[in-house]
Amino acid sequence: MGDNEILNNLAGIVSGENAVPGDGAAEFSVGGVAPRIVLFPGTVEEVSEIMKAASRDSLSVIPMGSNTKSGLGDAVTRADVALSVKRLGRILEHESADMVATAECGMTLAAFQEGLGGKNQFLPVDPPHAKEGATLGGIIASGDSGPERLRYGTTRELLIGMKAVRADGTIFNGGAKVVKNVAGYDLPKLFVGSLGTLGVLVEATFRLYPVPEFSRTCVAGFGSLEDSQAAVHALLNSDVVMTSLEHVTPLLAEAVSERSGAPVKRGSYHLAVRIANVDKAVRDQTELVRGILKNHGAEASVVEGDVENCFWNGIREFPGGPSEEGRAVLKAGVVISEVPSVFKVIEMLADGGVAALASARAGNGVIMIELRGDDHALVSAIDSLRMVSESGGGTLVINDASPDVKSAAGVWGDLGSGYDLMKRIKSGYDPLNILNPGRLV
Repeated sequence: MGDNEILNNLAGIVSGENAVPGDGAAEFSVGGVAPRIVLFPGTVEEVSEIMKAASRDSLSVIPMGSNTKSGLGDAVTRADVALSVKRLGRILEHESADMVATAECGMTLAAFQEGLGGKNQFLPVDPPHAKEGATLGGIIASGDSGPERLRYGTTRELLIGMKAVRADGTIFNGGAKVVKNVAGYDLPKLFVGSLGTLGVLVEATFRLYPVPEFSRTCVAGFGSLEDSQAAVHALLNSDVVMTSLEHVTPLLAEAVSERSGAPVKRGSYHLAVRIANVDKAVRDQTELVRGILKNHGAEASVVEGDVENCFWNGIREFPGGPSEEGRAVLKAGVVISEVPSVFKVIEMLADGGVAALASARAGNGVIMIELRGDDHALVSAIDSLRMVSESGGGTLVINDASPDVKSAAGVWGDLGSGYDLMKRIKSGYDPLNILNPGRLV
């Protein structure tokens, strides 16, 4: 069977209007690699048929939703078929009494939240790219999260069940649809952060929470990095129930302030503390936070409403924007006490011709970093940041950068003994290596 006949057969599975062959497929490139055809299946069975055909003909398949995370991971080594689940966009079940909901994985997070809002419930994940159409499947596959992970945890904790299609077209379920029934090995957790290399996610079941009644944020600038970190430890050891606690470098604090109108102190490291709960609890805890911050030399401003929402949108979307030359986006994970060590390296990067902005989830040790400079300077900066992150037992990965920078610096850093385990898992789920080949280590 010739190539054209193989592609025509694939297009026939979804009917012609839901297939984009040839030059039109370039829009769905991943890491600069364009697929030969893009398919938009409308049912789980169509996904299964596509995977059976791809497995039979040894075609590589790139699963995707809205393609908002195309910069993540290494470049794929082959890209025959891009399989978009965007047409799988329905809420299938919403058991509001049990506070769980099941949806198809092509549904956008924004549409899911709107659907849950009628019952005053929501899925408390706040990753970037929500306005650009980030889908539930993409959020699971990337393991993305945002500032609210401090209060609610990550996608790993909120995902309780899933349905996926394996590389050979087999449809299988993992987890459960009721929180209390989740027992034994939690298979859905394996798919979080797998970047579409183990299967095509088609349905997901999540634990939900009630929408908070009221919210306020304290924003405070400090005289030194040491003072701000001391305030972090004081807050984490207090009785305050924080929704988010963000530690922001001076230049980023000023940039977010310009867009949101939230007051900041120029040239200072800032903490932003969000409290979301019932009205009285928020007001009482806001005063506790202000007192703690004052004890560490900072006068907090309190913002709410549109200003507060705009401020957190700026933090959540940082460092967003399209992939471009001269820019690298990094994600470090360190123990909480090591965040200042990473920030100090960032302070020194300007001497090497690199402009850097950073924001840390201060209660988790996750740091989002944006670097700008020429390729040589970027690689040197990444090496320095990786060295300080890994020296304390942490990690640093490249979320987005040019292919040259990714190749020179390495996307993942030292994987240690985990590399062999990941290879065995991949081989078990995808022995022909047709799902996103090469993208994840």
